[in-house]
Amino acid sequence: MSILQRREREKKKRRQDIINAAEKLFFSKGYDNVSMNDIAREVELSKATLYLYFQNKETLFFAIVVKGTRLLNSMIRDNIDDNLNGLEKVNAYRNAYYDFTRKYPDYIHIYNYFQSGRFSPPQSDILKSNKAGEEEEEDSSLSYVSECAEEVLRLRNERFFILQKSIEEGIADGTIRPDIDPVETAILLSAISKSLSHIPSDHERLLQKRGISHDQYFQDVSEFILLMIKNLNP
Repeated sequence: MSILQRREREKKKRRQDIINAAEKLFFSKGYDNVSMNDIAREVELSKATLYLYFQNKETLFFAIVVKGTRLLNSMIRDNIDDNLNGLEKVNAYRNAYYDFTRKYPDYIHIYNYFQSGRFSPPQSDILKSNKAGEEEEEDSSLSYVSECAEEVLRLRNERFFILQKSIEEGIADGTIRPDIDPVETAILLSAISKSLSHIPSDHERLLQKRGISHDQYFQDVSEFILLMIKNLNP
């Protein structure tokens, strides 16, 4: 291995160490309660070194959103076997999404915060500084954030296409009702999957009082969905 290759490997490892440190702090304290100083201390780097890799806390946050979204898509792809029929693929999609929310709830919280509008400053506020060099630095940071946001959107569209295609395959192979619209149904099932990952606490308590666990609730909803979309007259 050449010196250049070794340095590049070390740089990638340090970058990942920084992301992991920021992720740990964001998960435990929340985005707004963490500073770049906190992250530098956690990863045992100077603040100056930290800024060589990430220009601000926001770019780190977006890197973590992308990381979690990639993981979700990977789990969905791995769970959908080409040998399954359309209805089975819809079930596999929903199971993978649910497994992700149970195994990685912190990524769900981070993603919900990402979608909250917290990171959409008005265009007039983007470039505030008149000092030489600072506008270019801000532009670079915003470019990175924009790239991350675009990737998250691309991955979201990829998930939706997988679900829509599964429904279309189910209609074609006779396992899903032929009278439903694939896009409309995909939007509905996507919304249901998201709602299962964030049940209000008062609703959780109501379910618990009736002896219904979160997992049982998921299974019951899955049965409702099956009755709603399954082709009963193949």
